[in-house]
Amino acid sequence: SVIAAGFLVGPRGVEGLIAAPLILLLSYGSILYWAFGRKPAPPQMLAKSTSIAQLPAQTDDWLDQQRRFLPFAAQTKLDSIAMRLEALAPQVAAVSSDRPGASELKRLLGEELPELVRGYLKVPRALQSQPLHGGLSPEKQLIEGLGTIDEQIGRLHEQLAADDLRALATHQRYLDLKYKRDDDELK
Repeated sequence: SVIAAGFLVGPRGVEGLIAAPLILLLSYGSILYWAFGRKPAPPQMLAKSTSIAQLPAQTDDWLDQQRRFLPFAAQTKLDSIAMRLEALAPQVAAVSSDRPGASELKRLLGEELPELVRGYLKVPRALQSQPLHGGLSPEKQLIEGLGTIDEQIGRLHEQLAADDLRALATHQRYLDLKYKRDDDELK
């Protein structure tokens, strides 16, 4: 590749043999700087105006953007949250935002989860794994917080499903009363 760069540079004498490796090193250096040396973009925030139907998908996308900033130990919690969000998405697609569980879900995913991640990312990288003030390290606090959010998403999922199950049971009871009574009257 040095010889090929030498042909491209121009003069084929001693100047070309000196210029070709320099150009090659400069190009490799600029590529490495561009790929690894730039600071990552700050995390995007979830839109406050997001509807409840879009919130699970947007939260999942947002968490995917945050993965590279978060510790490896938190990845299993992030995977679990992502799975719960995927299961929750079809369920909240038809949920109105005034439903009791919907406002709690919106606060949990739109405010509390981003605040937990933002709080962790504010801590200097050198201190993220160090226990501070006799307590847990910020990394462990993040992992425990993600676990709590994961559990709460599961509870909200069950709560929303319980409402749907009650509605289904009520409708089934109505059908039984209406049509079984009509069948008994016809006999």
